[in-house]
Amino acid sequence: MTSAETAIQPRRAESHLQAVRDAAGETVVAQWLAVAAARAEAVAVRTPDGSITYAELAARAQDRGRAIAAAVPDRDRPVAVETESDIDSVAAILAVLCSGRPLVLLDPFLPDDRRGHILELSGARELSPAEIRALPAAPEPVPEPAPGDIAVLIFTSGSTGRPKGVAHTQRGWTNQARDGREFMGLRPDDRAAVLLPLSFGAGFDCLVMTLINGATMLLWDVRRRSAADLRDWLDREAATTAHATPSLLRAWLAGSPGADGAGRTGGLNDLRLLSVCGEPSHHSDVELARRTVLSRGTFCCWSGSSETGDLAFNLFPRDRAVVPGPLAAGTPAAGKRIRIVGDDGDDVPVGQTGEIVVESRYLAAGYHRDRALTADRFVRLDDGRTRFYTGDLGRFDETGDLLLLGRLDDAIKVRGYRVEPAEVEFALRQLPWAVDAAVVADRDAGELTGYLAVDPATWAPAPSEVRAALRDSLPEWMAPRHIVVLTEFPRTERGKVDRAALPPPPERVIEPVRGPTEAALAALWCTVLGLDEVGRSEDFTALGGDSLAAARMLADLRDRWLVDLSTAEFAETPTVAGLAVLLDDAHRDRAQTAARGTLSRLRDGTGVPLFFAAGAGSPAAALLPVVRELPGDGPVYGLQAHGLEQRGRADRSIRAAARRAIREIRAVQPAGPYRFAGYSYGGFVMLEAAAILHGRGERANVVLIDTLFEPELRARLAAGRDGDAVAGTADTGDTLPLPDRRTTGTVTGAATVTASAVPPARGTGARRLSAWNRAWNRAAMRFLVATAGLWRLPATLQWTVFWDLGRALIRQHRPTPYPGSVTMIAAESNPDDPATWSLLATGGVTEVRVPGDHHSMMRAPFAAGTAAAVHAALAANTGAEEGTGDDEYSDDE
Repeated sequence: MTSAETAIQPRRAESHLQAVRDAAGETVVAQWLAVAAARAEAVAVRTPDGSITYAELAARAQDRGRAIAAAVPDRDRPVAVETESDIDSVAAILAVLCSGRPLVLLDPFLPDDRRGHILELSGARELSPAEIRALPAAPEPVPEPAPGDIAVLIFTSGSTGRPKGVAHTQRGWTNQARDGREFMGLRPDDRAAVLLPLSFGAGFDCLVMTLINGATMLLWDVRRRSAADLRDWLDREAATTAHATPSLLRAWLAGSPGADGAGRTGGLNDLRLLSVCGEPSHHSDVELARRTVLSRGTFCCWSGSSETGDLAFNLFPRDRAVVPGPLAAGTPAAGKRIRIVGDDGDDVPVGQTGEIVVESRYLAAGYHRDRALTADRFVRLDDGRTRFYTGDLGRFDETGDLLLLGRLDDAIKVRGYRVEPAEVEFALRQLPWAVDAAVVADRDAGELTGYLAVDPATWAPAPSEVRAALRDSLPEWMAPRHIVVLTEFPRTERGKVDRAALPPPPERVIEPVRGPTEAALAALWCTVLGLDEVGRSEDFTALGGDSLAAARMLADLRDRWLVDLSTAEFAETPTVAGLAVLLDDAHRDRAQTAARGTLSRLRDGTGVPLFFAAGAGSPAAALLPVVRELPGDGPVYGLQAHGLEQRGRADRSIRAAARRAIREIRAVQPAGPYRFAGYSYGGFVMLEAAAILHGRGERANVVLIDTLFEPELRARLAAGRDGDAVAGTADTGDTLPLPDRRTTGTVTGAATVTASAVPPARGTGARRLSAWNRAWNRAAMRFLVATAGLWRLPATLQWTVFWDLGRALIRQHRPTPYPGSVTMIAAESNPDDPATWSLLATGGVTEVRVPGDHHSMMRAPFAAGTAAAVHAALAANTGAEEGTGDDEYSDDE
């Protein structure tokens, strides 16, 4: 035989089989027997333990079919068979089909209660393959079933509820075989490796597709044999197609050469097609297959359901690119019309989402012994077709591919937003640790729980790490409230994730926080752990925090509150309440040793000192990250508000604060020229001090660091530009109108806190305060600001009070124009117009932008850039103008 003649043999064989099938009609039994006669000597089934030809298998099936019919005389009574991936099970399945009795497939791994439910619901007689082989022979022929007779009862997996029996006709399975030919290209010369248990709907589908298309079925029991030898067996058997679930594919290929992307293997030489079904499949599945076993063949994503049979096929030849994300279901299966309908039952335009409705002659006949449910989901059409409402969401894209988007009843409202768990599950799957992922919705609570299966041999992330990673791909309201990390998922006997058996997330008792320190810490924990609420007594580790998260949190404490706590100290009291005690004690200890005045030495050295004023509500120590990065070895002194750490009445105006600063500065450096820097609110103080000294004939080199205008001051300066006076003498510095302000805000150098006094703050800031509480907080804050410095308050509240005070002083400030030049070092996010500063510094303003925002520019890693800009500005301004004029101000307040 020539090579050309050899090449056309499969086509001749397929053409012959097509004629055989057409002559046999629309029953799976008739087509199977006709194909078996045509392929008599070919191997029908091969396992690692043996093989059987089509002729041998057909003879056994017909003989045992007659025996079953005699043993179960009621044609409507189902026969349940426990099936394995072996020749005896295949023979038993075909024998029941030949008997004309409905077949029920039982999985040997079924739990007893589930098996009992299936047997009770179906009313089936249970016969094992061995019992079927032992039945006495029966010579009576069996009437051939009709196309509309029930061939198989497929019981749903029950992963979200009790299993239901779905009745499929003889005609339906002949159409499934047609899908095998049209989409998978199954032909008589194929050797199809079925890696799905035959008790699965998809496993039985593979059996029908393979045998009615005359191919050889290769059976490997993936649950009883090691997957380590599977590749070699498929290679020896020259498998041309393989069929699995995505979960099995990942588990089988995860340890294969090339799986990690480091290189590619040669693949399986004869494998032309690899199909997956039963679960959602992702682009990573295609890439994994291509790197390991499918070097030249086609990847097939194949979807369906117990009620519809095959639904759609999506083929990825080697040269087709794969878009990241879940794979589309693809092209509708043979003989099935798929519609996407809205709430009114009408078709929606392409691209819009709606319920998937399937219309076909080849759908299930309904639910076994459940007329109400059948009437609710199945509608008989006048043309002989059936319409099935799937309850699934989907849409068609512009290419005509069907996309599956989850169940209609899966969607959940989280904080008013509609969330599809499938989208969140996709985000979990993209994480570097993910082997598998699942998301469960609690509609009553409006919460999601994310489950992540990881390989413990590589790395098991803490829940806090998972939440942090999800922030890159999900909006905050879509992130699961709970994260549970597992080494593997519980699965049903069909390999699907058994959601009912997933462990619940740990129960949490959320005790409201007490006071501003706990409120501030709870807000920090929420950020570090990716939560929206934390109780005062919850354990950091139990919430998903690991050592890395603890280190980040303690580093934040050091940056924001200038307290250096060790991990050992935190480990002894790993709760918000315990940490608040440590934080307040540390601040109390520092306050007791703090200098009595407003000035403290931040760096020793020689030469002209730098006087550096901190922002509102910040101690001078908050400037240390920048001071440490300043080039040179000159001394640096920090200034902070009077009364911030030691009891003392706070200054009631920026001018009063400037006068106090001058007295402190002259005690260190009696005469100029001076070098001044001021951060935020401190910039106003130092610029006012420079103006006062200028009036006394002194020179000052002034650098402002992200000093921001309050709207009231900006408006007043704008009015002054049009002719109104800017400066004034009405401000005596002795009175301060009580501010009407928000009760929360960002403290310069501190944190966002709820500024409540008594009663204690309840909640973490995620809860909305009642109108009464908000009014109480406003009144309490007005009182605390009016008496700032006279009372010793917890550090976080004390800093918030002084931050409020600083903002109020800026709002009412009537600055004295400074005739010298200044440099403004502004963060990238600074919104102020530099021209406004020319009204305060009439000698000229040079603006320099540095990386970071208002807060981060003063902390690592941006502090180094800010320090370099300060140093450069001071060096450039050494030629500041000589001051002239009389001493306008006395040293008395």
